[in-house]
Order: sequence, then structure tokens, then C-alpha cells
Amino acid sequence: MQAAARKSVSSAKVGMEVYDRETDSVVTSLNTSQQFNSMSVVKLLIAIDILARDNWVLPSQSTQDRITRMLSYSDDALASSFWVSGGGDEIITRDVKLMGLGSGTRAPSTEGEWGDTKITAADMVTVYRYLEDQVPQQAHDLLYNAMFHAATTGADGTNQYFGIPNGLPGTVWAIKQGWGSSGSTAYYNTTGLIGQDTRYVAIVLMSGSLGSYSAMPKALTNATAQLAPIFKT
Repeated sequence: MQAAARKSVSSAKVGMEVYDRETDSVVTSLNTSQQFNSMSVVKLLIAIDILARDNWVLPSQSTQDRITRMLSYSDDALASSFWVSGGGDEIITRDVKLMGLGSGTRAPSTEGEWGDTKITAADMVTVYRYLEDQVPQQAHDLLYNAMFHAATTGADGTNQYFGIPNGLPGTVWAIKQGWGSSGSTAYYNTTGLIGQDTRYVAIVLMSGSLGSYSAMPKALTNATAQLAPIFKT
């Protein structure tokens, strides 16, 4: 996977894990404990925290619509609003405790920069497993449906169909994507559930030099495409 990514981005670093929920086993992995900046993937953590704080009772329809848009369109303005109202860094602290995440998941070092939340491939597998196995049905369906209907184009105009959607054609997926930069590093992340029965969790996180930003979607898609044989079995 890393070799495939480096055909487009020579500086690419990849962290990846595919988990089979049916067999309760890791199918394949690479650098699972390496930290990457989450970018918009943290919006899934924000959404889970919103619902968990109310004991999984669905909020008002207006708030449900905002959660759905935040996930489906990766809306930054909504994420920022939820981040502030949820206590900022406290959201990540609560999520780590709630889902039993490891030390690789950390709140951003700069206040308010929620996209700089640190995540790992292993911890994101844990997040998706928690969503599927422990979140009550109504709350689960709200989050899953938002990711199942992820828009082709995000709220900022970015084509979100890199990684899982374009790299694994023919699969059924529910995704949360992330993209952006921090300092001199660019990040593109693709995460989600694969299969009509959500059998697989697939996480592919990638970083590269800031100068390679425009090539990152292709690099991540090429890397993710290496997983295709798994989902044809």
C-alpha cells in the first residue's frame, strides 16, 4: 500500500487496518499505532460524543439534521459549533474513556484546531466497532445513514470520493473522510464500514509533504485499491 501511495507522493506515510467483524480478527494492518492528524475524521468522534452525553436519546430534529450534514458533507462550520458547545478538548477526553481508545488518540495541542486531533488506525477501528456493537439502534442509524449518504462533494467543494469510494468500486460503504494540512504536512484519510452487513472496518490514514497536497487523493485511492481482493472473498 505504501509503495502504491508513493508512486504519486514520494513522501507518503500510511497507517492502515482492516478488521473483519464476522471473524473478530484483523485481516491486514500497517503502522497501526502511528499517529496522524484526523482532519475531518474527528467529526465522527464529535457526533458520537453529542449523542452519548444525552444517553443516546435522539436530539431535536434540527440537531439531527446538523449532525447529518456535518458527517455527510463534512461541514466545518457545524463541526466548529459542536466543538465549542461540547467543551473542545473535553470531547476527545470523553470519547477516549467511552470507547476505550489508546494513548494514540489525543486532543489537538492548539485550542480550537479540532482537525489536529491525533488518531491511529487501530483506535479508529475501535471507534467503528463501538458504533456497530454498542451504540443503541436509533443513534447508530442516524450516524450510519449520514455516512452511507456521504456527498460526492464536501461543503468546502472538495471531492470526497477518494480512498474507499473510488479505490474499492462495487463495495457498499459508509464513510467518514478527512483532508487538510497542518504546518508543513498534508493529510488525507479514508475510514468506514464495508459491506451490506458492515462486516469490515477499513481505515487508511496518510500523510505527506505539503507540496504534494494536490496528489494526495490519487495516492490514497491507489493505496486503498490494494485492499480490493479482501472484499471480493
